[in-house]
Amino acid sequence: MSEAGDDSENAALAIFRQLVPDRAQRLRGDTHNAITFEIIAEALKTRYGEAARDIAFHLADWNSDAAFILAMHLFPERFTPEQILDGVEDFLIHAPNHVAAAAKLGGHPIEDIFEVGALDAASDDDAT
Repeated sequence: MSEAGDDSENAALAIFRQLVPDRAQRLRGDTHNAITFEIIAEALKTRYGEAARDIAFHLADWNSDAAFILAMHLFPERFTPEQILDGVEDFLIHAPNHVAAAAKLGGHPIEDIFEVGALDAASDDDAT
């Protein structure tokens, strides 16, 4: 995560420290949220068997990205344009592949329902 991205993460964490002070640390990007991971894995075990732990990993690993997006929904005025840009970039780099992997492991198809070429092989020319 970039230094500026750390700033967007810190801004999101500041919001959650106010809302849920005893749980906000679970949303740090450099922290494995073992509590959430284990609870998800246990809940999915019956339906997904051995894949449950892998699905749980993919759902728990982008905790700081999820916190940023949720904090933006709740308090967008508390973020600078630079923090928004960096937080969105961090989210777009990290979260989609985790969500796609969790869906695939859960037997759910990954489709390009918005027809934007989301499943096309990426090339260096596609980067902006």
